[in-house]
Amino acid sequence: MADLDRAQLRVPPHSLEAEQSVLGGLLLDNTMLDAALEHIQAGDFYAQDHAAIFGAIQVLAQAGKPADVITVFEALRESKGPGKDVVLSYLNDLAHGVASGSTVRAYAAIVAQRSLRRRLIRLGNDLVSAAYGGGATDAELPAVLDRLQQGLADIAAGRQENAPRLMRELLPAWLDDLSARAEGITDAIPLGLSGVDRVLAGGARRGDLIVLAARPSMGKSALTLGITRAVAQLGPVLVCSLEDSTNMLISRHVSSAGRTPLQHVRLPQHAPQSMWEQIAEAAHTLSGLPIWLDDSAGLSLQDIVGKAKHVKAKAGGLVMVVVDYLQLMDDEGETRSNELANITRGLKNMAKRLGCVVVLLSQLNREADKTTAPPRLDHLAESGAIEQAADIIGLLWRERRRNPRPGNESTAQIEFAKNKNGATDTVHLWFDGKTQRFEDLAHGAEGQ
Repeated sequence: MADLDRAQLRVPPHSLEAEQSVLGGLLLDNTMLDAALEHIQAGDFYAQDHAAIFGAIQVLAQAGKPADVITVFEALRESKGPGKDVVLSYLNDLAHGVASGSTVRAYAAIVAQRSLRRRLIRLGNDLVSAAYGGGATDAELPAVLDRLQQGLADIAAGRQENAPRLMRELLPAWLDDLSARAEGITDAIPLGLSGVDRVLAGGARRGDLIVLAARPSMGKSALTLGITRAVAQLGPVLVCSLEDSTNMLISRHVSSAGRTPLQHVRLPQHAPQSMWEQIAEAAHTLSGLPIWLDDSAGLSLQDIVGKAKHVKAKAGGLVMVVVDYLQLMDDEGETRSNELANITRGLKNMAKRLGCVVVLLSQLNREADKTTAPPRLDHLAESGAIEQAADIIGLLWRERRRNPRPGNESTAQIEFAKNKNGATDTVHLWFDGKTQRFEDLAHGAEGQ
């Protein structure tokens, strides 16, 4: 008990001298601000007044104004916030306490290291508190653990703690990104179908939650086969299939990639000898792609987040997660509607936190069966929660399933009913059910 009391009385790691040296150097030489910002933000200072002084220097310097003893003093006094009681003599002592601004970088690194230690202590305290049951029920522990793991991941990646940032701080990076895109460098992730990529301005973006919905047997799982292989050329993809086994997933991929009828793959004793050459070629292609498969049944949101983090750590990155499909997932909630809402919002949060695309397959409700027209957004099961969380919603439709007629044997379409950062549109596709393959309409028709 005495050890615990001593631990609670420990002063958090800090160096007031290093903080003072950083501030003094900046007051003498504003051009060293960028060097300081390579290591620290205002929130890294232990002393609240020091954080306020650093923030005032930053605002003045980035506005193109001089940040000296007088201007910083006036800025703090006018702010009426933290630091308003800093006296002019203290700022003067800071400026005269260092010989030049050249040491700012070295002292900023010390401030950053002390801040890092304090963050680790806070995380450790949170973990101990949660383990003892402080404010977290057993059901809430997975969410607490996820938050703590994310905090540790942020520290390992050198990211600052979540805090609002001024737009002027973010604009330079935004302008650099705009210039890069103007030169043809893009953050878009092509999904392998030119019509889809056109609607999505080149493809998906990291952080996107894409919902692909359809009635049973429309081909929504088959649609993800080609998308998965296209995206896997850029980096690791995790496929969580709550419906198909890994053997079935491999069979469908081999059929699609090798343009071999799935029936031949499933019943090879009745297949032509030529199939083996196609399978060998498809297997060679697939073995070179970082596609991770998981066929666990009844997954919860926390299960999928955990699996995604495992793959990202193991593979050294993660570009996309495919979840097939929403209505087979389990979670806690007062109603099934609340469960699905929690899952959908959680997957969107996962996409942002892990910096990946999430493709979530979903069922349409039975109302979609009562019409021979393409589905609408209100046919999406539990549409309110899904519509709010999703960045993009595509409704897959094959007229052949509802209204067979000459000429529509291989036609399909995706109705993009929501596109958060672009226009809604219809993309027409070609589908070969024998090989589980979707292609652009013109290309597929030419290959028949």
